[in-house]
Amino acid sequence: MPDLRRSMKLSIVFGLIGAVLLPVLYEIYANISTTVGLFFVICWVFFAGVKFSGLTFKEALIGITCTIAYSGVFGFIFALAIHPAIMNFLIRRSVYFRLEPKAMLEFVAICFFLFIGMYLLWVIRFALCKVMAKFKSNREMAGSYIENAFNDEEDK
Repeated sequence: MPDLRRSMKLSIVFGLIGAVLLPVLYEIYANISTTVGLFFVICWVFFAGVKFSGLTFKEALIGITCTIAYSGVFGFIFALAIHPAIMNFLIRRSVYFRLEPKAMLEFVAICFFLFIGMYLLWVIRFALCKVMAKFKSNREMAGSYIENAFNDEEDK
């Protein structure tokens, strides 16, 4: 139960951070650099994915799914609130670029697939833990076989 509680706490924290971050990163993507905007999205997804990867399958699945849902739904709401402020700031500083709907949907789709990468991070960590456990087990078994190979008591 503590892992589920931790999972939900992480999903709320990362979901709300993502909800505020995504509209800002969208404006960076649209007005500054697509590479920089996507780099920050990847960094955020990687950090969140690493945090969730320490949980069991069920807790990680629930937490990551809730994080994606919170970030998407609340991100849209925050975008409606943040967009005018960022647009005014950018217009005062230089020029504001508005993306066409196709490019906007492309950003959303890219972010969604990057968020799916959180599941991939969990799978990678799970696989590495299993491989390390197998190596440890094999090492212990090999040590046991070596000890028993030179044991003369069994030959009598």
